[in-house]
Amino acid sequence: MSKFVFIAVALLAVPAPLFAQIVFQDDLTKFTPTKADKNKSDLDKLVCRSQDVLGSRLERHQVCLTKEQWFSYEQEAKQRVYDWQRIGLASH
Repeated sequence: MSKFVFIAVALLAVPAPLFAQIVFQDDLTKFTPTKADKNKSDLDKLVCRSQDVLGSRLERHQVCLTKEQWFSYEQEAKQRVYDWQRIGLASH
């Protein structure tokens, strides 16, 4: 019985370091924004995404827009889907 207790305690002690808090000490001077970064708002930053080409399973192209333009694009797409669903439900 003492072997079983020893093995159980050993197995419980092994995962303990997994729950320990990990703290990284990074040099903050590497991450300080420059003047150019401060002048640009977050919405003016360019974001590139790759999109599938309609009719092709393999071809993709990259589209680069600002965050504000991506937000507007996504809102328009959601509105189109809503309109299609509303029109589709009205016709039944």
